[in-house]
Amino acid sequence: MISPYEIVSKSALPALRSMVARRLQEDHHMTQQQAAVALGVTQASVSNYNRRTRGMMVNLETDPVVSGAADRIAQELSRESPNQQETLKSMTDVLDYIRFSHLMCSLHGDLEPAFPVEGCYACDGALSGKDFERLKVLSGV
Repeated sequence: MISPYEIVSKSALPALRSMVARRLQEDHHMTQQQAAVALGVTQASVSNYNRRTRGMMVNLETDPVVSGAADRIAQELSRESPNQQETLKSMTDVLDYIRFSHLMCSLHGDLEPAFPVEGCYACDGALSGKDFERLKVLSGV
């Protein structure tokens, strides 16, 4: 059984980083090294994004919310003094949107054909950062 978080970390996060790296280079005229520093990854990772050998398990460019968010994240990271906490929050919000919107379901089905993706609600999530009562009840704490 593959966790939604595994799918997000191995496919959606690299895809989002790839989108942002591309925008940093094309729209904000950053080098691979500058884009890597801004994203907190290696220059080799950015090179792999450019060659499309990393971050290509899923195409998120077609979703206007993800695409627009990538634009805004790149814009923030291109500033002289980017707000890294706000950028990290934005990236987390985008990844939550990807999960909650079930954008990874077809990939999950490809990766784990025996898993019943149709009707799955594992990505829906019920907890927020401010409400852990359900988890406490579930765990008996």
